[in-house]
Amino acid sequence: MEDWFSFLKQNVKKNFDYIIVGQGIAGTIMAFTLLKNQKTVLVIDEDKPITASKIAAGLYNPIVFKRIVKSWMADDLIPFMDKFYHESEDLLNSKFYHKKQIVKLFADESEKELWIKKSKDDVGKYLNTSFDSASIDEFIDNPFGAALVEQAGNLDTSLFLNDSRNYFNQQENLLEEIFDFDSLIVHDETIEYKNIVAKKIIFCDGYKATENKYFNWLPFKLTKGEILTISIPSLKNKTDFFEKVINKGCFVLPIGNNLFKVGATYEWNDLSESPTEKGKLELIEKTKKVITVPIEIVEHKAGVRPTVSDRRPLLGLHPEFPSIAIFNGLGTKGVMLAPYFANHFFDFLENKNSLQLDVDIKRFL
Repeated sequence: MEDWFSFLKQNVKKNFDYIIVGQGIAGTIMAFTLLKNQKTVLVIDEDKPITASKIAAGLYNPIVFKRIVKSWMADDLIPFMDKFYHESEDLLNSKFYHKKQIVKLFADESEKELWIKKSKDDVGKYLNTSFDSASIDEFIDNPFGAALVEQAGNLDTSLFLNDSRNYFNQQENLLEEIFDFDSLIVHDETIEYKNIVAKKIIFCDGYKATENKYFNWLPFKLTKGEILTISIPSLKNKTDFFEKVINKGCFVLPIGNNLFKVGATYEWNDLSESPTEKGKLELIEKTKKVITVPIEIVEHKAGVRPTVSDRRPLLGLHPEFPSIAIFNGLGTKGVMLAPYFANHFFDFLENKNSLQLDVDIKRFL
């Protein structure tokens, strides 16, 4: 494999169609989308051990529980996502995409009645009211009953990102370093980074976009999230409990080996990447309102999500420098949003299709 650092010391230039900065969910999926469409790509990423993408539970859910309505564009996003992740598993010879029903525990009788009513509407294809919770009632607080969300599940984000990184490395599509803005030279139709030339550079740098001089004017509303990994000793031989996600004020996601991810918190003031005692206690309290048997904390992590004020992704070209682009702002729904909108962005970049108005950064100009 080419020694990048030796290469960069040479007085030669290497050309790519695209440079992507950041190898989180957004950057990884954007890179695969471009590669699939026969474009040459270089991903630049420093490989931080903890990022929002790496620690995320990776849940995808077609329902907004607060109002029991379909999540934005769920009917379009889910089929596209299914195809993308299955193809990625085949490419990477791995298994990181998991279908899992969500068990929604009702908070009261009124929520149960609304669920039954909504199951007769268009959203009903994602709702299942026939769930018999007897197999898990011994371990959960479930006075008002439960129902199921269909076409839900999770992406093992850590495994997906690690497998993808290994692939990019093997294919010589990866430069592992902190991106140096002082080394970026911008031309009308190309950019140069050190001894690398590309038609465009796409920033997929997550919450770090707030420090990016080209896009720090966008209205990010960053959100810190904390998540626990727990074990439940008394469930060791209860296989039924390991097949579904439990939700009531928090999620309890089975990840194998009697381990569960529990989350997540939402914090808008403390935007450090350090887990807090406050966050841990909040998650323990929420978990105990769902799980009635003792739990053990295995791990506690935190990350900062690149959420946006209007809760919509950020796609587009810089208004002054058309060779600089952004694909960011996927927030808490990145697993669902990224495959569809990476393809949407590709069609804009290469086929001159218009961007959807509610994701185009021009909405903030």
